[in-house]
Amino acid sequence: MRWLRRAGDRKGFDEAMTSQKPPHAAADAVASLVAEHAAIRARTVDDHMFHGSEQHPAPGTFRLQLFTADGVRPVVLAVQTVEDGPSLINRAEAYAAAVWRCHRHDDTDPPLWIQRQLDDPNDERAPFQLVTFQVASAHRLTEPSWNRITAMQVEHLLGQPADGSRGDGYCPPPAEPEDIPLYKITRVVELPRPQPFRQPRCMPGPRSWRRLLFWHTHPARPASCCWYHQQDWAELSETAIRLVEDAYRDGVTGKDLAPYALGKAETTGLDAAGIDALYTLFSPGRAVCATTAFTNGQHRVQAMRDQGVSRTVTVSWDIADEESGSFDEPSGGSSASRP
Repeated sequence: MRWLRRAGDRKGFDEAMTSQKPPHAAADAVASLVAEHAAIRARTVDDHMFHGSEQHPAPGTFRLQLFTADGVRPVVLAVQTVEDGPSLINRAEAYAAAVWRCHRHDDTDPPLWIQRQLDDPNDERAPFQLVTFQVASAHRLTEPSWNRITAMQVEHLLGQPADGSRGDGYCPPPAEPEDIPLYKITRVVELPRPQPFRQPRCMPGPRSWRRLLFWHTHPARPASCCWYHQQDWAELSETAIRLVEDAYRDGVTGKDLAPYALGKAETTGLDAAGIDALYTLFSPGRAVCATTAFTNGQHRVQAMRDQGVSRTVTVSWDIADEESGSFDEPSGGSSASRP
């Protein structure tokens, strides 16, 4: 199952979005970094199938664009689809270290890192992300931190328009039978218990039944510890459920549902950050997917639990259910709001 396997490679998507700053502070930090490092750079590398070196291979492939100029720090723009192996999100440290080692070996610091994770080569909705790291030693990076960066900011940083596409030189892997996504309305309490990944401060280890009871009876409001906990998942889940119900009512299913829902997202009243978060509930490569264990989505589900969200939208890949045109909606009311 292609999508399921790729999503499994990408289970770190949620845990990746862990900027330890409130939204306004993160935005200010990005703006300051762009202002400090903006310069007119030349694109000196455009490798559409970068895979590291023979001695130090990268975990997968991606399009590598390297922008340089005298006296300023190089900038990388990395673009990848979910077909290219372990994701940029899940293996950011390894990919950035591979570029540093292969192309800027003698530099004290790694290039600035901007990435764009596409669902497919024609994906125009995927946002840009600025990723910062701690330098553990030469060519070894740790503690990635993700921040939202706009296309205009990327252009200002590079000194030229940013090409966020996969590129004409992309060689996709051989086609496999395509599974069809089935979007469902699921009780949060029925999802598996989240487990830590990269162990950010807001993702502690297994919780006791007392903690589970506490979050259910004392839901928290959005917190500032990371990008995901900053989102209001009660509002987002309620919006996503409404869009799923509208889609099925209009006869829209399978791979057509995400474009339908995201096309209507502009009319929901959400701001740009909210639409970005809503996108993660519908994007096939990012949507919450879990049965006995998480394929993707555990940090979002942790945030939902902490905020007391009762229901949300999940995805599975059951072709038989898709062919029947049905979708699962647990009993217990129509609201995704906090209890």
